[in-house]
Amino acid sequence: MTNSQIPYIIYSNTDYLNILKIQSDYIQTYQNKILFINHNPDLNLENIYNKYNKVIFYNNDSPYATRVLECLSQLDSDYILFIHDIDILISANEDILSIIIVIMKSLKIDRIDLKHTPPNSDNIMCIMNKIFMVKQNNPNFYIYNVNPSIWNRNSFMELLSNFKHKGYRNIEDMDVQMFSLKYNIYKLYTKSYLKCGYYNCTEFFKFLHISHAGKMLPWNNQYITEYGQSYIDIKDDFWNILNTYIR
Repeated sequence: MTNSQIPYIIYSNTDYLNILKIQSDYIQTYQNKILFINHNPDLNLENIYNKYNKVIFYNNDSPYATRVLECLSQLDSDYILFIHDIDILISANEDILSIIIVIMKSLKIDRIDLKHTPPNSDNIMCIMNKIFMVKQNNPNFYIYNVNPSIWNRNSFMELLSNFKHKGYRNIEDMDVQMFSLKYNIYKLYTKSYLKCGYYNCTEFFKFLHISHAGKMLPWNNQYITEYGQSYIDIKDDFWNILNTYIR
C-alpha cells in the first residue's frame, strides 16, 4: 500500500467552520483527503473544499452514526484513517502508518486507536522499534471511541449499522462497548510520548484536541488544560494556531 492510498477522512459540520478551516489547512499537505460534511447549498465553501480530493455530503437531520455510515458507504477503501475536525492533525509519519496498515491486514485487526494509551492489558505486541499495540478486551476502557483511528472500513460500517440511532454524545455508551468486543481492536503505546493536553500522542502521529465539551483549550503560562493535563509538547503549535486563526 502506498501512502497516497490511505484516505484521511475528516468529519465536520458547518456549525464548526472556524475549526474546520484550521484542520483543512493543516491536512492539505497529505495526498488523499476526504471531507464528510452536511449539505449546505447556501454556503460558498470552495476555499475549504479545494483542499480535499473529495467531499461527501450527509443529511444534517440524520443521527451522527447514520451520517458517518452513509458517507463511508460511498467509498471503496479497505482501510481508512478517520479524524474529527477538532483533532487538528499536526504531523503524521506516513511510512509508519503504512506499516501499521500492513500489520492490520496481516493480523485481521479491525481498528487501531492512534492516540497514546498506557497499557491496560497484558496482551501487548511490539510492532516496531519502541512502538507497541495493546489489545482491548475490557469494555470499561472505551474499546470504541471517537479518537483519531485507523479502521477496517467494513468493520466500522457494521458497527455503525447496528447503532444508526446514536449521536456523537452517546456513541461511546456501554452498549457500543459491549458490541465492540467482537472486533480485534488495539490501542498504541510508546515509552516516549508527547504531552498534548486532553490526550497524549505518539511521536509519529501528533494531533491537538483543540476543544473539549464545546470549550476551546485554554492558553496559559502553565500549558495545562482546565483539568491539569499538560500540553507542553504541543504548546508552540497551539500558539501558532491561536495567532493565525483565533486572535
